[in-house]
Amino acid sequence: MATSALDPLRIPADLWDRDDVCRALDRRDIGALFRLLRRYAGASQHRIGTATELQQGTVCKVMNGERSVTSIDVLERIADGLHMPDHARLWLGLAPKEDAMRRRTALGLGLMAALSPQTLTDVLRDSAAEALEFTRERATSSVGAGTLDHLAAVVAELDRAYQWKPATELFPIARVYRQRVAQLIEGRHTLKEARELYINAAWLSELLAGLAHDLASPMAEEAYAIDCYRHADQAGHDELCGWAAEAVSEAALYTGRPGKAIDAAMKGLDKVSDRHPVAARLRAKAARAHARQGNGESCVELLADAREVCDRLPDQTPSRLSTMSAEYTSYTVADIAGHCHVWLADWKAAEQHSRTALAVVAWSPGRAERSRVNLATALAHFGSPDEAAELGGKALASGHWPVAVLRQARELDAALTNRYPKQPRVQEFHDQYQQLAGRAQTN
Repeated sequence: MATSALDPLRIPADLWDRDDVCRALDRRDIGALFRLLRRYAGASQHRIGTATELQQGTVCKVMNGERSVTSIDVLERIADGLHMPDHARLWLGLAPKEDAMRRRTALGLGLMAALSPQTLTDVLRDSAAEALEFTRERATSSVGAGTLDHLAAVVAELDRAYQWKPATELFPIARVYRQRVAQLIEGRHTLKEARELYINAAWLSELLAGLAHDLASPMAEEAYAIDCYRHADQAGHDELCGWAAEAVSEAALYTGRPGKAIDAAMKGLDKVSDRHPVAARLRAKAARAHARQGNGESCVELLADAREVCDRLPDQTPSRLSTMSAEYTSYTVADIAGHCHVWLADWKAAEQHSRTALAVVAWSPGRAERSRVNLATALAHFGSPDEAAELGGKALASGHWPVAVLRQARELDAALTNRYPKQPRVQEFHDQYQQLAGRAQTN
């Protein structure tokens, strides 16, 4: 039988147990609550208004976000009119119905001063009990025992796997966990748990930014990096702000915004100690942006500062995950220095720094390949095309070629084909590069 707009509002009993309804109640988002009533109970604006003693126009404005409901009296009227069960009232921050009725009845008899001493004592006792219940409810948590420990272990394992496994395999895993943390943040948790959730969210977004970079998506890289910075800043985690700033700098550089890359790196340096690896990395990233602008003096100065920071680092960073050793940081700075000097056309320095990087680290596939390509580019300009093509081919044949390797291989390919177009080994490398670049574009 069809229902009429004048029929009483009938609300399914299980509506008050739905996660989206509980979230709306917890935020006191009455507009969202009314929209959910329309979705799950077929409630029209007229029926909602009749049940809650609100004008239909007022209901419309609340549903459209043009008006909010903050008055306790109105919230009580809405709760009563919708026949909210006690657990739903508590989500809304209201006392259970029986306690609320007693208090309203007592206050409705007149001013507090007009109440008998015993009645006043009862009302105050009930109010105190309501406040204690509200505090107890807000102290409960939907973050299960061991959840934070599990998240920390996942983040650590993903960070270790980043050195060895392809981004295509790790990105969906990290993204699922990041979405789960977002759900936990939206749910119920203590203040202490909230900070830990924000930190885990930031670490996962920092990892996703790096993976997005390897998957040639600077837009996603920058979006995740900004998300990392905001969550880290909310949690007061300066180290994480530094890592986020590095990712923003990286994304800006490879989208043709070296000035933005420098600004991001400097912003990160304001957050971190010079005794931390990310301080060296941020200086190196700023140096590379200066190299992109052709500003060799500033580039060389920043690279020297980065190496000084590396020299002062402990063997193992106490607060970062296991891969961020002093050795790995030294490799990163040397690798970036090699690329800087490629851009500055200082081939002798490019060769020197690239060989230094390769001597420091040979255990990280993909990372070592970047230095191998930089070295090959320097050798191409030194008049050693066969050796350069051999090194470049070896880098591409490794199978570990994130976007940074392919970008640098493009520079090597241009150098070789422009200078030695008829060399058989050069043509062989060119074909190899073109095939892999085409494959990367279709993935």
